[in-house]
Amino acid sequence: MPTYEYECACGNTFERILPAREYKAEQWCHCGLQGRKIISRPMLVSVKQDVCYDSPIDGRPITSWAQRREDLARNGCQEYDPMMRQDYDRRLKREDAELDSKIEATVEEEIQKMPSRKKELLAQAIDSGASPTPERSTAALSTVTRIEQ
Repeated sequence: MPTYEYECACGNTFERILPAREYKAEQWCHCGLQGRKIISRPMLVSVKQDVCYDSPIDGRPITSWAQRREDLARNGCQEYDPMMRQDYDRRLKREDAELDSKIEATVEEEIQKMPSRKKELLAQAIDSGASPTPERSTAALSTVTRIEQ
């Protein structure tokens, strides 16, 4: 329900919490005089969400915003900002481009080191339709056992 503020001719101000349907109803001061509705600044209300979790770093219980700030500072962390994800994605894209550039340079360098016969065979393979495309992959993390005969 909204809160309405009134002013009396005797100088008193008072508030009434009224249903919206009683907006125009007359209100009386405790001195017996009728109050005049005044326009005042609305009350600002902000409700912060509760904090209750265990720190993922050291397992300490976090039950207040102050403890949360202390936990972040103690562990060298910072508040998450949605722009951080965009910065991260841009950094990955830049690092991938740098890696691709290094791969290209290494391939060119290795081709220059090849004996001329090997270069001719490579050129023939490319002319006959082969498309040598460097492929980036990560080796599987498995144990290889060699059996020699």
